[in-house]
Amino acid sequence: MRRVLIVVGMLFGIFGYSQKSTQKLYKKPVKKTIKKTVSKKATTAIVVDTPVEQSIENVEEKNEQEVENPEQYEIIAQKIIKKNGWIKNRNSAFVRGIEGFVKGVYVGGGKVYVLIEVANRTNINYDVESISFITSPVQVKDRQIEAEEKIFSPIYAIQKESIAKKSREKFLFVFDKFTISDNKNLLFIMSEIDGERTLSLDIKPKYIIGAEYVK
Repeated sequence: MRRVLIVVGMLFGIFGYSQKSTQKLYKKPVKKTIKKTVSKKATTAIVVDTPVEQSIENVEEKNEQEVENPEQYEIIAQKIIKKNGWIKNRNSAFVRGIEGFVKGVYVGGGKVYVLIEVANRTNINYDVESISFITSPVQVKDRQIEAEEKIFSPIYAIQKESIAKKSREKFLFVFDKFTISDNKNLLFIMSEIDGERTLSLDIKPKYIIGAEYVK
């Protein structure tokens, strides 16, 4: 009997020790996993997300301010492009189905505005390669008055890259204020991509001096 009791006591002791060991091994991994997960989430929320949101807001605000504050001459140009022009006489040029008209010269806000209209009377689109403005000497009978050429570069333009067949388009060019002498014209030259239809128009000094005021 005594021997049986000793065996039973040893079995209870071994069983209790194994339970204690199992509990210790189970608790440790759970605690470590929770700590690491919380630490990573906190770092991500503070360091990464906040600066990105602030950066996007700053860019959007800047773009909105640029759109809402156009230059004065841009506002005036948008008004003029809707006009039919005040020059009523036939101040035009025609080359191989392309006809151009000087429709008006305007002044306002310290700038000069030149309104041109171009009609394509052919069945072939006219693709614009370049547009330039230079002074050209005035012809007297069969002789030209010598004058030094000068290039004028617009600071702003409303223009099309192509004039579709059987259609017409308006072009508007804005320059810093200028005048030219009576022995010169301001020459508008428009050339075609992969073509030889080059259009030239004379903008006479009287049109510039007599420019219509806009505001």
